[in-house]
Amino acid sequence: MKHILSSASVIILISLMPLIVSAQADTTAKAKTDTTIKAPVDSVKATVDTAAAEKPKVDSVSIASTPMNCYKQYVDYFTELGARPVTDGMQLVVIAFKSKDNTSCFMGRVEVAGGKIKSPVFIQTEGGTYKSFSELGKKLDPDFVAAVGDGLWAITNGMSVVFQTTEQEYGRLFFYKFLNKNKGMNKEAPSPADLLK
Repeated sequence: MKHILSSASVIILISLMPLIVSAQADTTAKAKTDTTIKAPVDSVKATVDTAAAEKPKVDSVSIASTPMNCYKQYVDYFTELGARPVTDGMQLVVIAFKSKDNTSCFMGRVEVAGGKIKSPVFIQTEGGTYKSFSELGKKLDPDFVAAVGDGLWAITNGMSVVFQTTEQEYGRLFFYKFLNKNKGMNKEAPSPADLLK
């Protein structure tokens, strides 16, 4: 009987792989245009009045404190640098959500015990207080949780496993305090007063 249940859970996990992999795809990226091809310009006729050139209008509502695709940036950064093992206790995190149309990232915290995430996950408000996912109306998709099982709470390379909400958003926790320093960068020298003490 255990063999049948084990086989069924493997089949469910395999069937969810395309869903998990598609959550990693960057659906918010714009198509790049070839900037190496330039139209010929007649330098005698072409004069541009820079004062009269219209500047793009900025929509103050669309400007957020996080980059357009913070989810992908965090995944790339953690993948490139790696992270130290996350210690037990209450840990600060960046919580990244990705839907088909956009991404959003929030500050938060979560309890870690035995190297695994413990529910609930808290999101920080602008006022500095923390509210749980459920208080904010976010819920993990129960079918997704059942299919992934205990693996959902694992932390690898400073990141949680990808999770899915009932609103069909994908998310991930990033334990930014455990991110490795970029060892390839040049070390900045301290001030002479600090160095020559």
